[in-house]
Amino acid sequence: MAVILQAIYNVYQEYIIDKTDERVANLPLLRSVWTVPLITGAYLYFVLRCGPKWMSCRKPVEIRSLLIVYNLVQVVANAVAFTLGLKYLRDFPYSFLCQPIQLDGSEQFMAEMKLGYIYFLLKVLDLSDTVFFVLRKKQSHVSFLHVYHHTVMVLSSAFFLRYLCGGHAFVLGLLNTFVHAVMYGYFFLSIYWPEVTRGASWKRYITLLQMAQFSYLVFHFFRPIILGVECGYPRAVMWFIGTQNVFMMLMFGDFYWRTYVKKPRAHHT
Repeated sequence: MAVILQAIYNVYQEYIIDKTDERVANLPLLRSVWTVPLITGAYLYFVLRCGPKWMSCRKPVEIRSLLIVYNLVQVVANAVAFTLGLKYLRDFPYSFLCQPIQLDGSEQFMAEMKLGYIYFLLKVLDLSDTVFFVLRKKQSHVSFLHVYHHTVMVLSSAFFLRYLCGGHAFVLGLLNTFVHAVMYGYFFLSIYWPEVTRGASWKRYITLLQMAQFSYLVFHFFRPIILGVECGYPRAVMWFIGTQNVFMMLMFGDFYWRTYVKKPRAHHT
């Protein structure tokens, strides 16, 4: 048993601790490898078990003002992050075919680290979406797709920031901040000015925008593999991100079909 425990510890030390990028290891929430998993675990426990049980005998919490501020903050923060991403593309060389990770302390890496950290913090903030659903007793909104997406984004953004900051995955954050700025803009209007969004036919285009994002990311990460292009970015990671985006594209496609295609037709007949 002692030998097994020692072997597990050695693997943990070598691959989890020692391979941490020292350039990002002192950033808040990243100083310990356990901080983000603990945050994610607490999130899952609250939104799936503790929260619904606690709210079962209570009235929905009135948080309209908080939601207005929250969604407006999300719009501004994601728009700023997207703008900074465009500035990065203007200021530094970037290959959309295959971009390596910067292995030095260059100005380009520092820009990637700053943008990656902003993106990571936004993903942590996104967890509030589900907490608000629970507090408003909208548990039907706490779907597998919603919880899975939020959980994976927090864990994966922390992982990439800690071990593979920047590089080919930069585009993922760039597109995602643009999509989220649009999405939270819709959420803001739906609460602050509900008559504008009530029954709006353009709501479906937000889902289509998300699906377009996933489709491009599938292309972005599988293209270097198919073409056999090497730039030093790990192939296994490209496979993982590409496959995840295929999965998300299929799940969002199923949501779109059930919400905007199948349901209206069923109602019409």
